Amino acid sequence: MAHDATPIEPPLVKTKIIATVGPACADAAALRELVLAGVDVFRLNFAHGTHDWLDQVLQSIREIEQELDRPIGVLGDLAGPKIRLGEIAGGQLLCQEGATVVFVRGQINDASQELTCTYAPLIDDVEPGDRILLADGTVELVVTAEEDQRVICRVVRPGTVRSRQGVNLPGVTLSTPSVTDKDREDLAWALDHQIDFVGLSFVRNSADIRQLRELITAHPGDHAPHIVAKIEKGEAIADLEAIIDITDAVMVARGDLGVEVDLATVPILQKRIIRMANAHRVPVITATQMLDSMTNSEFPTRAEASDVANATLDGTDAVMLSGETAIGQNPTAAVAMMSRIVSEAEQTVGADVPRRFEPDARARALEVTEAVTVGAVAIAEQLEASLLVIPTLSGRTALAVSKERSPVPVLALSDSTTAARRMNLYWGVRSIGSIQTDTSPRRLLDAVCNWGRQLGVLETGQRLVLVGSSNWSTAGHDLVMVHSVPPGD
Repeated sequence: MAHDATPIEPPLVKTKIIATVGPACADAAALRELVLAGVDVFRLNFAHGTHDWLDQVLQSIREIEQELDRPIGVLGDLAGPKIRLGEIAGGQLLCQEGATVVFVRGQINDASQELTCTYAPLIDDVEPGDRILLADGTVELVVTAEEDQRVICRVVRPGTVRSRQGVNLPGVTLSTPSVTDKDREDLAWALDHQIDFVGLSFVRNSADIRQLRELITAHPGDHAPHIVAKIEKGEAIADLEAIIDITDAVMVARGDLGVEVDLATVPILQKRIIRMANAHRVPVITATQMLDSMTNSEFPTRAEASDVANATLDGTDAVMLSGETAIGQNPTAAVAMMSRIVSEAEQTVGADVPRRFEPDARARALEVTEAVTVGAVAIAEQLEASLLVIPTLSGRTALAVSKERSPVPVLALSDSTTAARRMNLYWGVRSIGSIQTDTSPRRLLDAVCNWGRQLGVLETGQRLVLVGSSNWSTAGHDLVMVHSVPPGD
């Protein structure tokens, strides 16, 4: 398969970029532009779009993957038990401070000062003193009483609410399961289409992750996508380490998190989540409103640029764009700007991020491989190598090297398409699946040199460091080789 001749940034830009697909970028030409601008993983938001529409989008992504000879990850984001207001008489309601607002069962209501919602058990789950937040937390109610299948509330933060806006119940234990009936349908679609990652919304504790994993295991077939636990509830913060112990990746979902907990604590929680994920070698995504102004503007604000840079310095593996690409006026510009910002921030990564971690056993590579990769990173840095090359079947070795946060870009080679796509979430790792790994180290290095010259990312005389094996028929890595790129033909 011929390689695309366009020089590609990702071997140099180490923090991965996730872009949400929506009406603004759903056609094949727009998706291709986003990949060339720096997108590593596309997010499909199951809260929007039919399965027929998702079929078309996924087919376009896979065709682009083949055309560019480049793995592209896909994250299917389950909607979870998102609570929304029902229809409001007149479409909106002005909630004045001190006024009484009543929640009643159902989703359609004609009475003024009464609200309904999509979550029927709200009437049963809340108690006097509980807070109910509406419209992304801009309007706050406090429950004062329950009577005759109604919940009486007092407005403590005034504002206008509209039909179908979000409802948050911070601190309230919900009786609904974390995986809804709609989620089960979307999960079945994701598994049938071999989606690489599945995001679980509104995770409350590690049991929610176990439930999702059981559903995946019970589905016909053997495809098991990696689970991304979205941290957006206070309960998840309380059970954070247990969640990270069992999930495959985490997302700092700052939108709902900023409503569920004190907004002032979100930056500190972001750093805590990233730090803990790094320590356990679990990839971590930072999301929500990163370049929000670029949904309607040509440039981000200075605060947004600082936010993206700080997430990179915190140690996030990936940053995610939502409305910026899904409905934004220029999705490609948003991705290109994100790439520029993280590239600048990465120049200082290494000095501030811890270089050695004590990972859990689940994330460890083989003992010899661990030792060899640590040595290979040191050699690559001392020789100022242009690439650290790692053949890997599962991607575990690449993840081990990723968490070293080395300034040397990593090129991971895998015969597994699934592993190659999943490695698109690993910081500093560029994965490819077109170079055969079951060959001699010398031939493998020659193939990498040819690949790099074709893409314009390697030049004659540059050095490569290969983490390989003296016996390709056995698992593990016990060999380090240094190679100089020879002159081209």
